[in-house]
Amino acid sequence: MLSRTFNHIAQSPWAKLVWAGVAVLALIQVVAFYRLCTSQVERAQARETVAVDQRNALNDCLDFQRKSTISSCNGRATARTGPDTNSLSARDMPRARSSNQTVFSGAVAPVSYVFH
Repeated sequence: MLSRTFNHIAQSPWAKLVWAGVAVLALIQVVAFYRLCTSQVERAQARETVAVDQRNALNDCLDFQRKSTISSCNGRATARTGPDTNSLSARDMPRARSSNQTVFSGAVAPVSYVFH
């Protein structure tokens, strides 16, 4: 059935124009797919960079602030930056957990350090 359609198109006086249109459409789709993939990779790299920066900032806060906790360091970080939900570049960036969000007990194992 499909071969009959191709034969019918090949016998048409517009055959070269049809195949040129198909080639242009395929090229446009390849270019659009490439742009989509590169933008997704760039966004993933930006998210990874922000996550590493946040982790480093949290570690610095815990190391250099006396009597600091994870909660107090996260509170300081969110108070300084403030939520910017209108920015498209910040839309997919990781954010510190707000106080009204709960952590599932199975998601994070409790950690305790005992020094002797």
